[in-house]
Amino acid sequence: MPQRRHVARAALTAAAATALLGLAAAPAWATGNSHNPKGDNGTVKIDGVEFTDKVDNEPHVTCEFELEFFNFDQDQKANITLWAQAPSATPKDKVVWSKSNVLLSTDPASGAENDHDEVVKLSSKDLDLSGLTLKEKGYHIKLDVDLTDGKSSDAKHKVFWLTPCMETSSPSPSPTPTPSDSESPETPTSPTSPGSSVGGGAGGGSGTEGGLPLTGVAATSISLTGLALIGGGVLLMALRRRRDKITFTS
Repeated sequence: MPQRRHVARAALTAAAATALLGLAAAPAWATGNSHNPKGDNGTVKIDGVEFTDKVDNEPHVTCEFELEFFNFDQDQKANITLWAQAPSATPKDKVVWSKSNVLLSTDPASGAENDHDEVVKLSSKDLDLSGLTLKEKGYHIKLDVDLTDGKSSDAKHKVFWLTPCMETSSPSPSPTPTPSDSESPETPTSPTSPGSSVGGGAGGGSGTEGGLPLTGVAATSISLTGLALIGGGVLLMALRRRRDKITFTS
């Protein structure tokens, strides 16, 4: 009987140890599958400014935006296409941007929250928006991500509204103001007419020759000279008359 009891206790101990090992291994197995389950589990999001690495999606972006890829398998590639669709494009969708064979991930999938893969940054200026109708919300755009593994079920899609970048132009130069007739500067005039000369000192020209009239010392000197000449003439005439009256005798 004692021997049987020892055998039973040993069997129970072994069973308990096996159960404990199974419980310890179960969380690791479950965690590994939840982070990287079989099949294609990658996801794509639209992100607008301010850009973040969070796994969230913004359906309304302005000017610049990002296509963010999460949790894709290592070396997965895809063809990426942006379509304008109704009501922005009619009667059928229009390709506004595309890129082929884009590498989405360089590392194994490790869970969406922890596996930020490729980021494609774009601007509305990179898109061909010609001929589209701009609505109040912007342009209606659809994103298609087709994996190049040949499985159509692996395609990813997103739809969002894009407000284009505002066009900025350099200000036009201000026109040079033209002064009116009343504000026109007067042309300075010379104190003498062209061709006229101004005499210097006492020998200057007379007023009739276009020169300035003589005044002050110059005029007084000329007057005195004239009087002296007149007086000299009178004296000569008197002396001549007196000479004619004198009679010489022998």
